[in-house]
Amino acid sequence: MLLRHVPPGAERALDVGCGDGRFARRLALRGLEVDAIDPDAGILDLARERTPGRLDVHYTAAPLAGIDLEPGAYDFISAIASLHHMPFPDALRRLDAALAPGGVLAVLGLYREDTATDRAAGLAALPAQWATAAGLKAARLLTGVPDPAYLSDMRTADPEMTLHRIAAEAGRVLPGVRVRRHLYWRYSLVYVRP
Repeated sequence: MLLRHVPPGAERALDVGCGDGRFARRLALRGLEVDAIDPDAGILDLARERTPGRLDVHYTAAPLAGIDLEPGAYDFISAIASLHHMPFPDALRRLDAALAPGGVLAVLGLYREDTATDRAAGLAALPAQWATAAGLKAARLLTGVPDPAYLSDMRTADPEMTLHRIAAEAGRVLPGVRVRRHLYWRYSLVYVRP
């Protein structure tokens, strides 16, 4: 879903909270030079292990607040299920400053249910969530592939911000940003820097 927002001609990308590097590798397969950051050094060891040497991905073990980002350096910045682990407006400001003119910030994030609409969207997602979980379990049983053990060690946090607050704060920091609700308590945020 986020890949469709990579601007034509993009050369450099930043993946924030890259985890095992899956999305960073997908960006690199499109020919981008990718800087991928995550505060968990252990998960980055796995990311490096899974990344073929031919892909131009550079992993850094650091939180977003702990690294210096070159202003205007990136044509595309992604953050998947990571911004709820950090101060939201500060993270958006830092990422905006790191975008080149015409660069795109694409976020797939998590929100906290707050309204009747949120709860209805959550209920609508339950059958699909159950079917997906059952399908994955069946596939693992049939193929003998174990559950990814590294997932149990990943740092996780429940989102504190509601979708309404995310949209309001993002709109204050990034005028013209688009925020959309998705199933599974997810939202997308897409911003193009003028």
